[in-house]
Amino acid sequence: MAVLAVAAFAVFCTGGAVAADDEDVVLIPKVVGDPDEGGAPPSGFMDFRDVDVGNAITECPQAGEPIDKSPKPLDQRAKDQVEQLSNGGDDNKTNQDYACFPQDETSIAVNPTNQKNGLGGANDYRLGWGSSGFYVTTDGGNHWYDGVKPFPTSANQPRDHIDGGGDPSVVYDRGGTAYYNDLHFMRENDESGIFVARSTNGGFTWSRPCVPAGSTDTAARCGGNGDVRRPGDGVVSYFADNDNTLNGSVPANDKNYMTAGPRPAGVTATCFAPISKTAIPAGQPGCPTSLIGPDRLYVTWTIFFGNLAQIYFSYSDDRAYSWSPPKVISGSAPFCQFGVANNCDSNQFSNPTVNPTTGELWVSFENFNTPDENQYLVVRSTDGGATFQGPFFVSVVFDVNYPRSGSNRQDCTARGQGGRNVLSNSCFRVNSGGNIVADRRGGEFADDLYLVFSDNRNGSRVESNADVFFFTSKDGGTTWIGPTRVNDDPSAQPTVAQGTRDCDRIVGRVCPTSPQNFGNDQWFPWIDISDKGDLNVVFYDRRLDTNSTTGEWPTSRTFPNGRPGNYLVWNFGAQCSITTTATVTATTTTLPAGAKQCLGNEAGVVPVPPAPPNPASGAVIPGGFQTVSPFKNFNVSDTASNWDYTFRAGIFAGDYNNVAVDHQNQAWALWTDARNGRSARQQAGRNPICEQSDVFDDEYSANSGGSVRNSATQGMNLYLQTPCPLAMQDKGANSSP
Repeated sequence: MAVLAVAAFAVFCTGGAVAADDEDVVLIPKVVGDPDEGGAPPSGFMDFRDVDVGNAITECPQAGEPIDKSPKPLDQRAKDQVEQLSNGGDDNKTNQDYACFPQDETSIAVNPTNQKNGLGGANDYRLGWGSSGFYVTTDGGNHWYDGVKPFPTSANQPRDHIDGGGDPSVVYDRGGTAYYNDLHFMRENDESGIFVARSTNGGFTWSRPCVPAGSTDTAARCGGNGDVRRPGDGVVSYFADNDNTLNGSVPANDKNYMTAGPRPAGVTATCFAPISKTAIPAGQPGCPTSLIGPDRLYVTWTIFFGNLAQIYFSYSDDRAYSWSPPKVISGSAPFCQFGVANNCDSNQFSNPTVNPTTGELWVSFENFNTPDENQYLVVRSTDGGATFQGPFFVSVVFDVNYPRSGSNRQDCTARGQGGRNVLSNSCFRVNSGGNIVADRRGGEFADDLYLVFSDNRNGSRVESNADVFFFTSKDGGTTWIGPTRVNDDPSAQPTVAQGTRDCDRIVGRVCPTSPQNFGNDQWFPWIDISDKGDLNVVFYDRRLDTNSTTGEWPTSRTFPNGRPGNYLVWNFGAQCSITTTATVTATTTTLPAGAKQCLGNEAGVVPVPPAPPNPASGAVIPGGFQTVSPFKNFNVSDTASNWDYTFRAGIFAGDYNNVAVDHQNQAWALWTDARNGRSARQQAGRNPICEQSDVFDDEYSANSGGSVRNSATQGMNLYLQTPCPLAMQDKGANSSP
């Protein structure tokens, strides 16, 4: 779309395959200005902002629906075998609508004052376009209430709301108030904003953010007569369009995330005026102490404009009523290149975390200021966001060698996928984003951090093998230890004879002419930690599909687009406990015993590069030869899911996954699931007749989640191609006008 073309940026010129004697000759260089490779990739909602969802069915499967006394639709169809099998476990379909439209991209939190009160958020298309769905339970996940969060308003616009919602993030403060952070934008122009809504009843009803009108703080207002909202309530960042055209003429907000935690010692609460953003100390006029919450709320996000994609930051002390002026926090470093003065100014996938005992704040993000492979970085604040230190280097990210729509995966281009990274056998977009979490326990663990992301270091352009990697810091984020591969299924790094990870990208690296099976794909990881130190990771996984050859799109299942197995999807979990710690710094030569828990045999202190990292093709990359797997893996979802039945012919299923651990040591997983989707072979094009993905949840022990259960493969072949019964279809769906 137009805004992406404007927001993308060029970092170097691509010419012929020329290199110095000691450098690789790149045949397919990192694509300048292209999402995923040479620039920070916009989120799915920004990519699909012009999409209104519609289908041609009047009813659809509802597997996972809990037994209750709510009225049910008068379905005319008979439940097929897949729907019956999909109800066999203890997974819950979290969204309660019958709209037959997609939900995806999940976030979940648990109320610290009521452990049975859980809140989920997701991209929700039940209205026919992308919006922000909420899902709330007060009985530990047995039953859910849901809806679409109210759209924000702008008093400066003639319309009554700012359209579409997405990029959901939910959190509770220590007092039990719930917050929902999301992105809203207009589809026909460049207007966009980052907002936070508030709920005081556990997530059942929500405040409505208000972009104020007025030239001064005293004249600021929300709506007309009778609008009692505080001007600026819930507005983190907002850009009005200047020409009512989708052309990138104003900055674009994107890919936000939120956290909450105590204010650090010595930091006082502050409110901010609605127009000027002038700071107002708590207790002064305009900042009554009754508004101040128990925690400081933090939001980080990306702003795209021109050749920049910088990470921004804002905070609120008054329960999201007012927000500090946005400021750039992505910083500069010698290992960032192509920006002004080594600025790290091409970034995405920011994620904040707060130490609940000290109030120290960290933000992780992926950076693209590199000549080829990208990198994960972290910044730190010890004063509530007044100043930031870093960025600190975590790891190289190997994500320029994924199979790619528009390049070597024309089958995905034909489905409607843009120039995006994809996986073997499928066409949904993937990224390497993950998250960071601080240890909750304080004391000797106060400086301990845990971070996960996924990449394709053990795969290639013709055969993906994405794995999940874990890193930890024992000195407050300055020094990092890793990688440890979290998924414990077999995985092998491509050899030189197999073309290395860079086959067909680098001169002399030739891709194999037949499937190699380096391993199965795992992607979209998320990590949380319990009060006792139990690490919990969730991710999507394909290991249980060992040998399937059929699928919804045959051209995507045959080499070089696909291979046998590695097609159907399950949500997986992994657990490992941290009970000891020890300080590790950049000068540590041998890891102390107290710092070794949950580390694989390849993990070590990560050296900080003096310049942007650019690992040579054919180099042995840590994470490809792990023989010790400290994380116990298990499948969370009880049945298979076919992601070819998600959004628009299987080209989008969200950009992240989620898990939260409550104070009773229970993990809450919330994921995207397509078990209720059905085949669309009789309808060509980009809007399959029976597409559907839902949000599913499951709750389990945070330290004994179980093991890999082959029962989840029951009837698996039925999921490879599941017909859409005629009884489900609107009678005029395939009729001529």
